[in-house]
Amino acid sequence: MPTFSGAPEVAASGDGRLELFVFDINGVLWHAWQAQWSDSADWGGWCDLGQSGDWPATVAPNGDGRLALAVAAGLPGHQVVQSASQTAWSDGWSGWAALPPVPQAQPGLGFFAPGVAANADGRLELFVANGALWRSQQTAWSDGWSGWQAHGAPSGALVRGPVMAGRSGDGRIEVFVIDQHGQLWNIRQSSANGSYTGWNAFGSPGVALDDRPGLARSADGRLELFIRGTDGHLYHQQETSVGSFAWSGWDTFGAGSTPAGGLIDHPVVGPGADGRLELFLTGADGNIYHAWQTQASNGWSAWVSEGSAGGGFNNILEPAAPGLGRNGDGRLELFAVARDGNLYHKWQTSAGNGWSPWAQLVPQAPTTTVPGVVGHDVKTATNEILAAHLHVQAHGSGKWVVSQSPVGDTQVPEGSTVQLTVGKIDP
Repeated sequence: MPTFSGAPEVAASGDGRLELFVFDINGVLWHAWQAQWSDSADWGGWCDLGQSGDWPATVAPNGDGRLALAVAAGLPGHQVVQSASQTAWSDGWSGWAALPPVPQAQPGLGFFAPGVAANADGRLELFVANGALWRSQQTAWSDGWSGWQAHGAPSGALVRGPVMAGRSGDGRIEVFVIDQHGQLWNIRQSSANGSYTGWNAFGSPGVALDDRPGLARSADGRLELFIRGTDGHLYHQQETSVGSFAWSGWDTFGAGSTPAGGLIDHPVVGPGADGRLELFLTGADGNIYHAWQTQASNGWSAWVSEGSAGGGFNNILEPAAPGLGRNGDGRLELFAVARDGNLYHKWQTSAGNGWSPWAQLVPQAPTTTVPGVVGHDVKTATNEILAAHLHVQAHGSGKWVVSQSPVGDTQVPEGSTVQLTVGKIDP
């Protein structure tokens, strides 16, 4: 089993099963998935997705329900986002394809995981920051990506990721990113599916802000924004009404119950089955902390500890946030990487109420059927094999697959390698 690191990402397939993505200590992306709808104890994987990069991965549903993945990869001076998507609704994955290299705003400046949000028409938009903010959008519904479009940076500032993007209650995309001084900035669509404004200053609450914001919509459609300060406290703003472009101003979230040593990495937030938002953040003491709206769209609890496992979730090398998913039956499920390099999860025992203990996520070893690809061209064969959760090694030269091992229709463990012999096919 791999040794994991960093923050996991979670999303629901079109059929409601949760899918989980997390990097190992060597930067390789791994995948696990619920084997049955809303069964928190039955998982398949781990499967090496054949892509390296920087955590966390970015995942979101296409307009047709297929999940799309994006990973920040590349070397200094050549910053690339790699993308893949499910080849069918809730089933299989394409090979990886690189978007055009992200233009360099300033050499040597960091490159972080992209943010993603869906347009009102269902097309996804990706955002990355490397001193300036850049945007790529799907060129067609659930398919293809444009080149990078520049949004620049605020006057006198360099914006840096990770970027957070989300859709407002009136259908517009709002994008948040911090600068090198710890100030928060925003661009937003002027109308649903429309063009973007220039930079809007959100400033700071008197302390520099750090890392990726958390963003979610309350049940009444208003956006709620959370971001950690360099002092280890969490800070909060909310829209005063949907689509008004007016925000409440900063408050110190849960100041009286912030754990000793403060909070680390970024917050994660999402709605429960009853519409109340629930918020999670890692403490410097290694526990996960939890707060929730006491009523839908109104008021918050104090911080409550959800405990820890595996020696604590404040991993020495990569202290990281948890991942949050919502089961098809409405129960929230929480995932986190511990100091021992394993991934643990806990889940609501009923929608909106009660939590299980932490348990190590140890998926069952799934099998898959090797596709028969003899006679196919190498590119087509490779995509078919990758879609079956298998790896490919090709030997020889030429365009066509002339033999394979194992042969087609063989049942093998997912993550196995299919050896291809490549050559020419005689007329």
